[in-house]
Amino acid sequence: MSNLQAFMIEKKEEVFEYVASKNFKDENGKPIPWKLKTITAKENEDLRKQCYRQVIVQNGKKKGYQQQLDTIRYLQLLTDKCVIFPDLHNAELLDFYHEMDSIDLLTKHLLNAAEYDDLTAEIQRINGYELEEAVEEAKN
Repeated sequence: MSNLQAFMIEKKEEVFEYVASKNFKDENGKPIPWKLKTITAKENEDLRKQCYRQVIVQNGKKKGYQQQLDTIRYLQLLTDKCVIFPDLHNAELLDFYHEMDSIDLLTKHLLNAAEYDDLTAEIQRINGYELEEAVEEAKN
């Protein structure tokens, strides 16, 4: 009989520090690291469910619908869920940039395109995906 005690542990939230941009510095001029967290498989499943869309597929003369994962939206929601500092939902921060949406705050004001891509790659990495695997997984 196996020892089930090995599976009876409290899961602790893993927090990682990551410098997403060199534009935000502390009083000593050092880049401020962002705090990122991992998500559970259930949280990931819930994010994915929000990102499916119906697309028309045609096979000969027959038309049908197929569900397709919107990978851009999925990565936006995953990033939004995993960034815990800065708090992208903080009302004062959103008001400062005249935004109502945390994803717009992140993509329009806080990070440039390369920084955002690097951040999403890091978030995928801490959640156990290698970048190539994550792209393939998101496509499926």
